[in-house]
Amino acid sequence: MINPNDNRPQSVTVLAILQLISGVFSLLDGLFILFFAGIFGGLGVAIGGARVGAVIGGFIAIFAAIALAIGLVSFILTWGLLQLKSWAWTVTLVVHAIAIISQIAKMFSSAGTAANFLTLGFAAASIYYLLRPDVKQAFDI
Repeated sequence: MINPNDNRPQSVTVLAILQLISGVFSLLDGLFILFFAGIFGGLGVAIGGARVGAVIGGFIAIFAAIALAIGLVSFILTWGLLQLKSWAWTVTLVVHAIAIISQIAKMFSSAGTAANFLTLGFAAASIYYLLRPDVKQAFDI
């Protein structure tokens, strides 16, 4: 059996570590949002009744679930990148392309926050490294 560590470019290891950090932040973000779902749901109950509270809490909980799912996907991608799985290369490229598009859209709608620029820079750097010849060769792309 071939050990992926033998021919894994250092840039892939760095990308996998950044992907792991991104996953941790997504999980924390999801938990933070979930915390606010309860608070805002309770405020909705106080202001508009049980239905309003349920709707507000429910919508916020959906965003929390999305953030938690993104965190889990990030962990799977981290493993795939470290193991030089071709599907991880493809999915990571697609995820970061979508991130670039969404961050550019957010910048036009909200004048861009520091987080938008950070996410955009990370996504662009990830795509740059994923498209390098040595990285593509390591993934047999």
